[in-house]
Amino acid sequence: MKLKAAIYCRLSKEDVDKEDPGQESQSIVNQTMLLLDYVESHGFELYDIYKDDDYSGLYDDRPGFERLISDARDRKFDVVIAKTQSRFTRNMEHLEKYLHHDFPLWGIRFISVVDNVDTELKGNKKTRQINGLINEWYCEDLSENVKAALNSKKKSGQYLGHWCTYGYRLSDDDRHKIEPDKE
Repeated sequence: MKLKAAIYCRLSKEDVDKEDPGQESQSIVNQTMLLLDYVESHGFELYDIYKDDDYSGLYDDRPGFERLISDARDRKFDVVIAKTQSRFTRNMEHLEKYLHHDFPLWGIRFISVVDNVDTELKGNKKTRQINGLINEWYCEDLSENVKAALNSKKKSGQYLGHWCTYGYRLSDDDRHKIEPDKE
């Protein structure tokens, strides 16, 4: 009997090649293709594909993720497959809750293709936890770096907006300065 597999894809930032807001990002398309190939080549039966485009992995209030967890709780499939552990979550608390508590309780296996995570292999729990910490730290470091860069720009008087208020325009000489619009 084939195990039923749920595929989960996530991307936290919109791709620049996304012209239509309703269109999937190329990364989500690529993740889906990779995971469908994995399901087929490993003899799983596809149950469903769950996707979250433009959602952070730090939080669990993602529509596709919430539906995945609800279906997992109802034991509608046997395996969750993601590209990497960080596509599933970047939050250590969620990693522990789902991969090490709820999924085993519900009889669900978790596999991430690229970083070789498989909860069926008991020996790689420490590796999963270390990767989980690194993924969470990455987000914290990125946030601090962005804040530092924005604060530095503010202190130097640079304009940080994307557009100017009525009566002003971005300077031709420096796109981080605004000037009165004579028109």
